[in-house]
Amino acid sequence: MDPASNAEPDAHVSAPERESIRLLQISDTHFGCDPGFEFDGVNPRRSLACLIAQIRRQDPVVDAFLATGDLSHDASPESYLALRDALQPLETPVFCIPGNHDDPETMQRYLTGGWVACPEAVQLGDWHLLLLSTHLPGSQGGRLGAGRLGALDAALSAQPQRHALVVMHHPPMPIGSPWMDAMGLQDGEDFFAVLDRHPQVRAVLWGHIHQEIEAQRKGVRLWGAPSTCVQFKPGATRYELDDRPAGHRRLILYSDGRILTQVVRQASGNTRG
Repeated sequence: MDPASNAEPDAHVSAPERESIRLLQISDTHFGCDPGFEFDGVNPRRSLACLIAQIRRQDPVVDAFLATGDLSHDASPESYLALRDALQPLETPVFCIPGNHDDPETMQRYLTGGWVACPEAVQLGDWHLLLLSTHLPGSQGGRLGAGRLGALDAALSAQPQRHALVVMHHPPMPIGSPWMDAMGLQDGEDFFAVLDRHPQVRAVLWGHIHQEIEAQRKGVRLWGAPSTCVQFKPGATRYELDDRPAGHRRLILYSDGRILTQVVRQASGNTRG
């Protein structure tokens, strides 16, 4: 597969000859400007490097990576350049969306290049991947708004024959942690109203919550992912760390619309200090 540096808003990536497509979701990498920056005792750069080394050992065949927001902690050019350098050895397309910690313009300018891109949609075989920005300037929460919801509706209407996977940063539903639910997707009901009009939607993925979650709504599977660095405790009423190690989500998309998925945790635990 060729590098994705020139991917347009709707990228057409060569489909594998297999009957399945293999994706890996990484999220909330939180790279800082300073290589020594620590997020609650975890060095994000070191933690991601350990995770990537594990991925290269355990997942020799990956068609694309999905990087689902909060890729930088401080939205600095230096953090995005460092992350791009960290992702290049994967030699696999990495499709990125912004989170609340990111600055979309800075991210587009300094993160993209080589294997890394920020497309709005990607076609992979029988699958249509819709990558949505839920970034809301000045807010920890997210919003799509009428424009992005209309674009999503139009994109799904244009590709009814392909199975759809929707990818975003903010969760479109409560996850059961009051402090985190206060900074979720503000127009989640409007988002689901769009999905309800398109039966080809199979699943929704997101980041932001630094924890694993799985649910289902009207036949659409809903998945949140852990962070590649710090983890948040499920069900907590206020900010509280979890001792689970860093992780990523593995997905296998089949041509008949089925999806197999599992969360894989870092074998060596979080890298602190």
